[in-house]
Amino acid sequence: MALASAFPPLLPALRPALPALTAAALGAAAAGLLQLAALWQLTQLIGHGQRSALLWAVALWVASAALGAAASWLAHAAEARCGQRLRQLLAAHLLRLPARTLANLDSKRLRQAVAEDVQALHHLLAHLPAEFATLLVVPLASVVLLVASAGPWALLALLPGVAAAYCYLVSIPRLSAQAGAMQSDVLGDVINAADDYARGIHVQRLYGGEAGAAARFENATRAFAEGMETRVRRVATAAALATALMQAAATFAIVYLIGHQWPPATLAAALLFSLALVTPALRLGHGLDYLHAGRAAAARLAELLREPALPEGQHNSDLGAAVTLHADGFRAGQPLSLTARPGTLTAITGPSGGGKSTLLRALAGQDLLPSGHAHANGVALTELSAEARAALLHLMPQGPQVISRSVRDNLLLAVTHADDATLQWALSEAGLEVALDADASQLSGGEQQRVALARVFLSPAPVLLLDEPTSALDDDTARQIFRRLQGHARDQHRTLVVVTHDAALAAQADTRVALPSPNQGDSYA
Repeated sequence: MALASAFPPLLPALRPALPALTAAALGAAAAGLLQLAALWQLTQLIGHGQRSALLWAVALWVASAALGAAASWLAHAAEARCGQRLRQLLAAHLLRLPARTLANLDSKRLRQAVAEDVQALHHLLAHLPAEFATLLVVPLASVVLLVASAGPWALLALLPGVAAAYCYLVSIPRLSAQAGAMQSDVLGDVINAADDYARGIHVQRLYGGEAGAAARFENATRAFAEGMETRVRRVATAAALATALMQAAATFAIVYLIGHQWPPATLAAALLFSLALVTPALRLGHGLDYLHAGRAAAARLAELLREPALPEGQHNSDLGAAVTLHADGFRAGQPLSLTARPGTLTAITGPSGGGKSTLLRALAGQDLLPSGHAHANGVALTELSAEARAALLHLMPQGPQVISRSVRDNLLLAVTHADDATLQWALSEAGLEVALDADASQLSGGEQQRVALARVFLSPAPVLLLDEPTSALDDDTARQIFRRLQGHARDQHRTLVVVTHDAALAAQADTRVALPSPNQGDSYA
């Protein structure tokens, strides 16, 4: 399929569906040809009074309907499986994107990719077999039958269809594009004018400028309304003309004008086959909408799938409950080294922008060090499978990380099976007293951070990585939590690495790694 060859990143999801989609296209084409065969039988009935022709026509229509339905089911079933594979492919790829790449991707673009773009491909793939038959196979066969039955002059009956096709393929898209561009510019003026007017209420009034802002807003909204009227008038006029040309009366009038003296069978063939040619033009607009929207969506999905992902190995062996984490690299010629051992708390400090969070994400396998390597018990993190890495490492990112569910549901993200007593213990260790049924998203920032800390105490991972875990807490609470984290690492023999800007807290750590200032060289970040 051209779509797969044009967008190779989509091929793993599309390839299994190609045989079924090809069969659906052939089935839809065969259904269209059976409809033409039924029309041919009607011409025999009209021209020669063959009653058996009526029975054949009915049988061919029934067979065409059954084959068309089967082709449609096959195409939709193949597309559904393709969409499922594509969503899985997208999810797996997004999970492997470096944290910095994911942070730079617009959230709207991500939502569009996993929802709207996959849905647009549904319209393209599920309806393409039927469009192939309607817009290509049936018209070509109709031309052959029309010329064979009524001669070359019968092709004059196609003039309304050609004019309608021109409207749909050339005129209407051009008018829509021009009007759409103008409307986009005018809408931008409306937004800017509304913003100025809103500010004018509070600010520009001090300088007497609100009247000008109000006038600009009024003029922009008037221009928007006039533009909409112009767009509807132009596009609607062309669409109405195309619709009128596609009415059966226009085609029949031309056929009767050039063939009123033809034998009944010839005249009937000219009428029926010319109509079979003109009617598909009615679907040109929708068919091309599917095609354009689907190709645009495929291009966006392919671009997203081309984003370089983190390497993923096949190492699935258990590294044990005691894990030593080591990272080394260079920055501006200076060697940087970190070794975090089980039962200890290692603090990473440094100035803002020095690359502390980037280093921690690299230790979590969510980013790559610009220069250097990270190992766990001598095994490179890039050699671990996603499952092994998830079991080995627990990362608490900077800032509150809760979902809009209960506190209990948030805690169970760290450990799937835990009773309420265990969950309450974890909350107590994090210094939080809150009902397990409370909505975590309604808690304060400090409370949400302590929910995330409670997940750390619950996590079975041997390596715990925390980014500014006490940033939203007061000094006394932060010191208490830090001591509890250190005791947890010692008692549970966990490897604990904490990024902090608090020098007093870092001084309590068993090991401290200080990153130099960014002005001393290139940063990790």
